[in-house]
Amino acid sequence: MTPYSICCDFDGTVCIPDACDFLLQKFATSEWKDLDRAVWDGELTEREAFPRQIELLHVTWEEARKALLEGVIIREGFADFVEYCRRGSLPFTILSGGLRQLIDEPLRHAGVQNVPVISHIAAIDGDRWKAVLWNGKRYAEHCSHCKCSFVFSEKDAGKKIIYIGDGYTDLCPAQHADILFATGNLARECAQSGRPFIPYETFYDIEHALDSLIQTEQDL
Repeated sequence: MTPYSICCDFDGTVCIPDACDFLLQKFATSEWKDLDRAVWDGELTEREAFPRQIELLHVTWEEARKALLEGVIIREGFADFVEYCRRGSLPFTILSGGLRQLIDEPLRHAGVQNVPVISHIAAIDGDRWKAVLWNGKRYAEHCSHCKCSFVFSEKDAGKKIIYIGDGYTDLCPAQHADILFATGNLARECAQSGRPFIPYETFYDIEHALDSLIQTEQDL
């Protein structure tokens, strides 16, 4: 059987809602929304906008953590999906354009452990935040985390890519996926461009679809 590598976004994909956006909505000025719109309108790159958004946060880690655990949930079926990947020897990696602390806390709270994560981290000093950006190999300059770097390394190793995402930083890696699961803005953009994808609501949907696709070695 052809080896696969499952690459999965976090914010808006594994967690609902997007953890970064959730904190920005609660603890930042409305300028963060203007920066978000500027990215989608092509006026700024996400790589330019994201650090500026994070610097708008004014909240201690203790307050942010409490808010996260009260307001952000893990998408249904994720913990079982991680176990499904382990049973099937399917490498699973979270590729995130968000902050590691905002990934680790919801996962820990949900009892999900030992999942590989590649992301940015936050430097927090009192109630001031700064994004310390991922610093790997880049194939393009517009995203703060070039997820294609990991995707291409897996493809070079002879693996087929199963990609799961929902947003802007998933647009490039989605183009190189052999099997694509999409929701949210990613699904909308794929539908407009004619890029085939499988929609999902829960990780049980993904697990069910993968069973059939992997057994027959189909791409999408």
